Amino acid sequence: MKSSQFILLFFISAVLLHLLSCSSHDKELQGIIKSNLQFPSEEGKQVEILYTDSGLVRLRITSPQMNHFTINIPEPYTEMPKGVFIEFFNDSGKVKTTLKADYGIRYERNKRTEVKSHVVVINSEGEILNTEKLSWNEGLKKIYTEDSVTITRKKEILHGKGLEANEDFSEYEIRNIRGSTRAPGDTTK
Repeated sequence: MKSSQFILLFFISAVLLHLLSCSSHDKELQGIIKSNLQFPSEEGKQVEILYTDSGLVRLRITSPQMNHFTINIPEPYTEMPKGVFIEFFNDSGKVKTTLKADYGIRYERNKRTEVKSHVVVINSEGEILNTEKLSWNEGLKKIYTEDSVTITRKKEILHGKGLEANEDFSEYEIRNIRGSTRAPGDTTK
């Protein structure tokens, strides 16, 4: 959104709110209009964010579009409506895990990220997690889902419902394993 469009939208919104606040009998309509006045306070295209700890890059997030919301909402959040790609780094600066999804949202106060639609996580062992929805609790350093999951390993493919793992996906537990099959190309007996 160009700054002139933003200023015009802000001005029109302010006038509408002022007019509605003058009418005490129309509080329901006022609430509806106020609730729809959520727009990003910041937005960016082709965004890359680096998170560091003790001088080491720990995480890189890239997204074609990021929208940061802080106005008229109970908790600030950043939305990545056109997809997100996250790389987790080890102490040597090498990528240990990647996460890719078609949509992402990060809530600032509780440091929780949710991704959905074609979620793919790949760890340093080459194990691949596929699911449709995944949550990441940064404080606990855990990822989890209640949705169906498929984990492709070197020799087998596991299917289940629900998963909890550490954030680098090196250790995980599938809650309800539904079965496993041999991985394509596995010739061991």
